[in-house]
Amino acid sequence: MIQAINQPPVQTYQKVPGQVVFSLAANEFVDEMGSAKAAQTVVSAKAVQTSADATQTSGSSQATLGEPDVQGWLDSYYAEYAGVSPSDSKGPANVSYQAAPGASSNYSPNDLYSPDAIFQQALANQAGNAYAQMTGQDPAKFTSQLPGVPTAQSQAEFDRRLALSNAERLQAGEPIDTSAYWNDPGPVTIGNTTYTSQQLGYAGPGQSSGPEPIWISVANQVGPGEYSVPFYQGTVKGIQPGHFYTLQQLQAAGLPSGQPDGQFHPGSWSEVQSA
Repeated sequence: MIQAINQPPVQTYQKVPGQVVFSLAANEFVDEMGSAKAAQTVVSAKAVQTSADATQTSGSSQATLGEPDVQGWLDSYYAEYAGVSPSDSKGPANVSYQAAPGASSNYSPNDLYSPDAIFQQALANQAGNAYAQMTGQDPAKFTSQLPGVPTAQSQAEFDRRLALSNAERLQAGEPIDTSAYWNDPGPVTIGNTTYTSQQLGYAGPGQSSGPEPIWISVANQVGPGEYSVPFYQGTVKGIQPGHFYTLQQLQAAGLPSGQPDGQFHPGSWSEVQSA
């Protein structure tokens, strides 16, 4: 569950070039090792363009959104990070994930962001608070209020874009983005193919459908037709850079199995079952 934040010693989860940022955490902070932006929640830029041959129908759910277990997610993040890089420090693991007094918010109820944004911002706040402690600066400059639940309209638009993006990934034969939806996005039809909510990754309100697939880029090339895999030992062959792959696909391409989990697991909220 290696997380998307560029703050040492927390390693960087590689997001994909060409993606559109819908939830911005714009505070920046700098240390002697470089600069870092607070965590961002992104979905594919392709989802912004709704083509004439793609239609979507709203769905329904038997469950409603519960509460986010922020501390539980952070604990699981640091436990996994220790498994991937046991020689490294846990960094800001014990630092407060809350915004410092006087901190502003990078979010508004009308913004488009995923349920995972609260977990990413909590992690960013830990890094910001740790940096402020180290430098003696005001932590309010480097933290943000945690995002709440956006408006119903913003939720629906985020869900629509993510569903369309995942439908296009399936059309292209690529694994989907497993980020949580706010609600059931309903089926999506592209051409003559209809994808159900479950195929598009809907697992319940605020529920991630599993670990994110792994992005392999040309930067991972270590030899002719040979590529490294972020957060894993070993290399793979017979794949094409510039694509997402599941861990199982990479293992089939030569990645040794039995390694600590180095995939990114989006955070999930609890669910409340309706009567």
